[in-house]
Amino acid sequence: MSSSVYPKKYQAILGETLIDLAKENKDIVAVTPAMLSGSSLKEMKALYPKRVFDVGIAEQHAVTFSAGLAANGKTPYCVIYSSFLQRGYDQLIHDVALQNLNVLFAIDRAGLVGADGPTHQGVFDISYLRCIPNIIVMTPSDESNAWKMLNTGFDYQGPASIRYPRGSGSG
Repeated sequence: MSSSVYPKKYQAILGETLIDLAKENKDIVAVTPAMLSGSSLKEMKALYPKRVFDVGIAEQHAVTFSAGLAANGKTPYCVIYSSFLQRGYDQLIHDVALQNLNVLFAIDRAGLVGADGPTHQGVFDISYLRCIPNIIVMTPSDESNAWKMLNTGFDYQGPASIRYPRGSGSG
């Protein structure tokens, strides 16, 4: 069956959009802590191996590394599961938000994620992101909005986040 019959996964929208943006802007990079496959970054890594960084299971480092890239003129998309961004909370505040750096956090698996289990439930990100200075928090209502928000985050001056669920939207 044609893939157009089924709604696209939010993760696929992220991967495809980042590739499209990276074609147009050499400063776009992706940083992820051991989530290349789950977040659909493998294709971008194959196309742009020097612009996709998998830092291993080191969420704090992913956030601080993204801040360093932004401070040096790059446009990092820090792609991280919601429940694991909690580990980088201090770095998000001190290294990104207080410096008002242009880092877009693509927060995967926001909300209840079912089969991924209790350690992957992304239910706290809204509450801890809302009190951080300079950051915008976006949540798409569908796949089209996800694409728009990924592009808006690219243009926004300062830290931005887009939180999206695991799997497909409504189509």
